[in-house]
Amino acid sequence: MEIFQADTEIFAGIDTEKVLDQISCKKYFFMTDPMMEKIGMSKKIEDILKRKGIVYEVFSEIEVNPSLDSIKKALEKVVEFSPEKIIALGGGSTLDSAKAVSYFMGRSGIELPVIAIPTTCGTGSEVTSYAVITDTKNMVKIPIKDNKMIPKIAILDPEFTKTLPKSVVADGGIDALTHAIEAYTSKGANLYTQIYALYAIKTIFKNLLKMFENIADRDSRVEMGKASCIAGFSFEKAGLGINHSIAHNIGGKFHKAHGRANGVVLPYVIRFNSTDLETARRYYEIAKELELPANTIEEGAKSLAIAIEVLNEKLGIQSCVRDLGVEESLYRSLIPEMAEVAMNDICTSGNLKRVTLEDMKKIFEMIY
Repeated sequence: MEIFQADTEIFAGIDTEKVLDQISCKKYFFMTDPMMEKIGMSKKIEDILKRKGIVYEVFSEIEVNPSLDSIKKALEKVVEFSPEKIIALGGGSTLDSAKAVSYFMGRSGIELPVIAIPTTCGTGSEVTSYAVITDTKNMVKIPIKDNKMIPKIAILDPEFTKTLPKSVVADGGIDALTHAIEAYTSKGANLYTQIYALYAIKTIFKNLLKMFENIADRDSRVEMGKASCIAGFSFEKAGLGINHSIAHNIGGKFHKAHGRANGVVLPYVIRFNSTDLETARRYYEIAKELELPANTIEEGAKSLAIAIEVLNEKLGIQSCVRDLGVEESLYRSLIPEMAEVAMNDICTSGNLKRVTLEDMKKIFEMIY
């Protein structure tokens, strides 16, 4: 039996104020990050809340890679302020932080719904039950999953993506693409999740470079917002794979952007997974939809890997971990540990091709 249920109400390409006008709330906890404050984006939300006469408190101590310590700080503020809802404005780190706060409050018996307003087109965090928190002691990213963390409302307002720097567009776009490709080829994929994933893949290939080259192109921003969100729906239901398990280690150990790490790793993982016939067939199906050379399953899978390498190059995404500026001797000394952690990552269980610890070590060797 195949069951699909969407849990988030999504407003795409709609002005945020119009959406908030429809929501009954007298007290918001507004979570954002220092960059949103610096460039004036958070002020847009504050102005809306002031016009509506709503009481709110701002928490902007969001880290690039949210740690357990920063979540604890936010929780202390929430307990003191007692809001009705959380508004989260920012990228994946902000949305994940808000979801984690909502989750821990729920564990104490207090429901605190999240209204997610993403300012990047990549994580899909606005519709998923996942959050990635950094263990600063062991320098590793820990993905957690619970349906209580799924935001109740997502607002995909292109007003908040019109000033993104090229690097953020690239990292976010390739992250969303990785979500969609892994969801399409995962163990948990079914007809419904694959329809979403395939739509996201095609939309990203059509619009990512447009947005990268011309951030003023509103249509491409709207479409990339949709694609990121739809990819999020897909992997929320289908799961991910070893690409994310590996990227979590690269990001956690060496402080590299999660999306960029995914992009660097993706062509290598496609080639590794293509030794499994069923996974290769799914890569072939994607290649056919993208009108890439795909006269055979083998050719289709190879074409997809090459197409991503070309896309990475155009986006300025490095072709290997070395080019990310990671020191070789340190990296190689950490391979046994990273391989072990990746094997135990929640995402690895979704990989269709069976992976051994030795396989994982070889992949870490290859991607350097």
